[in-house]
Amino acid sequence: MPNIFAIATNPVIRTVMLGLTGAFLVFFLVIHIVGNYLIFVSPEAYNGYSHFLLSLPFLPVIEIVLLVCFLYHASVGVWSKLKNRLDARDRGYAIRRNARHSRRNLASRTAHITGSIILVALIVHVITMKYGEPDIPGPERDIYNYVIDMFSSLPVVAAYVAVLAILGVHLFHGLGTLYESFGIAHRTWMRRLGQAVALVLLAAYAIFPVLVYIMF
Repeated sequence: MPNIFAIATNPVIRTVMLGLTGAFLVFFLVIHIVGNYLIFVSPEAYNGYSHFLLSLPFLPVIEIVLLVCFLYHASVGVWSKLKNRLDARDRGYAIRRNARHSRRNLASRTAHITGSIILVALIVHVITMKYGEPDIPGPERDIYNYVIDMFSSLPVVAAYVAVLAILGVHLFHGLGTLYESFGIAHRTWMRRLGQAVALVLLAAYAIFPVLVYIMF
């Protein structure tokens, strides 16, 4: 029987799985932000969307899948970072000499840190949105006004945008190198496209609480 740990930590499998889970989580982010902007359509549209999600019989399964993907993605990222540091101990001087030719930047060097922060923030966000008003049953919650009340506080908006900035840094690296996870050779245009998508997602998420604060 194959060693499961050996398979899970195989560099190729680890890299591909990191890319696959990352791509799935980005897909989740896109779907999520589209639903968020329904708040500017009408209370009925936003509450209807929120209640639909909360009433899904398989919602717990979706939440578990998302959590597993996040945990796997974060743990593999941290593991890869630690392993690379250990492997680089004996060749540190060579790495420093060639550093100016590297495509590494702040986003790539801190990906394990920003990813861990995002994981914690997501858990807090899900708990807040799903159980923010425990005295009101899920299908009857006025989530529209709950979100508006939440973002009526400037400190909350500032904290939300700060976390989103961290998400943007992580996405800038992750989407900028996503193609490499699947064995595709470096292509500048693919890197730039991924980074552009990351910036668009960051803008869409960061503007949302600001618009809610201003318009409501």
